[in-house]
Amino acid sequence: MFDLEQVRHHQHGQEWVPHWHEEWTFGAVVEGECLSSVAGHSILVRAGDLVAIAPGIVHTGALTARPDSASVLVVMLYVPGAWLEQTGITGPARSGSIQAPALAREARHLSSPETVQAWLRRAVPALAQALQPQPCASAEAIPTDTVRALLERVQSAILGGEQTVSGLASQCGVSRERIHRVLKQWIGMAPADYLRAVRLHRAKHMVLSGEPVASVAVDCGFADQAHFTRWFRRTLGYTPGDLIQASLQQAATHRGRPDQG
Repeated sequence: MFDLEQVRHHQHGQEWVPHWHEEWTFGAVVEGECLSSVAGHSILVRAGDLVAIAPGIVHTGALTARPDSASVLVVMLYVPGAWLEQTGITGPARSGSIQAPALAREARHLSSPETVQAWLRRAVPALAQALQPQPCASAEAIPTDTVRALLERVQSAILGGEQTVSGLASQCGVSRERIHRVLKQWIGMAPADYLRAVRLHRAKHMVLSGEPVASVAVDCGFADQAHFTRWFRRTLGYTPGDLIQASLQQAATHRGRPDQG
């Protein structure tokens, strides 16, 4: 039906700079712990926890081993909203985490599309039941029309290819300080981090579309391929080469399956 991406993180000390995904992110901490920032709020998830991050929500993370365990294992699944609709599963009302030790342990053994889907059919409803809508935010949490207009100009400038904070401020007709205050408050990121995250987000799609990594690095404003690869791995937890290899393996698997129609 829809591709479900699974990534297993097991490197002690691995960090992610602020980024986001177009899909829902559902994860399980099997071993160790992860200190995260989700939509500007810090959370610490430990072994036995499940995590849900809504599409488009900016988040960071850092993996560490707990004193009672020498290893780290966090399993992340990236699930298109269309998959949830197709399967009739209602996703959580918001991002967050819950304790579900049995489900977290089972995530270690997810090894096929069938086991992944079966696990999601139990994990997502558990997250949805616990992560109910929060009370309405106060009026102070709602951006003014002026702030909304500025955020729209920022987005337009970035989509237009702007890659520097000075250029962003110039195109938006405001100071660098104004850009910094607005992005920190409403996106939870400094302008430089936000610009880098946007470039890497675009780069991932370019790599998946088959463009050469060296060309992607240049087009997305990185000094060279090595610089691009370092930031790509720090942000997403794997290299462009890893992504290409996984994509090729997935394509080969699909080709090898008999027709279902």
